[in-house]
Amino acid sequence: MMSIEKEIIDYIFEQHSPRKYYLFGSRPTITLDTELTEAGIDILWEDAEDTLDYYFKHWKVKLEGFDITRYFDPAFLGSPEPDPPLKPLYVWMLVESAKAGRWLYD
Repeated sequence: MMSIEKEIIDYIFEQHSPRKYYLFGSRPTITLDTELTEAGIDILWEDAEDTLDYYFKHWKVKLEGFDITRYFDPAFLGSPEPDPPLKPLYVWMLVESAKAGRWLYD
């Protein structure tokens, strides 16, 4: 049986670890300390919505307290900078929340 940690890391790797040169080259490693947001692998808003929707449903994590706009900016043309600034979202946050069955962070 695969651990939640490995399942989530594998899922993020498959969805968001592109090859360096599109069809070939190495792929970035995904670890618990990988940041999904701007300073890390920089997942786009649309992709983050799909990934997190799958995450909450597949690992049965209650959404209570989760707000995607704390971590990702839709960045529509002409939209102002987020206020307050965006927070980082790490793989370990997904893993710990999946283990608890509810979102643990604000």
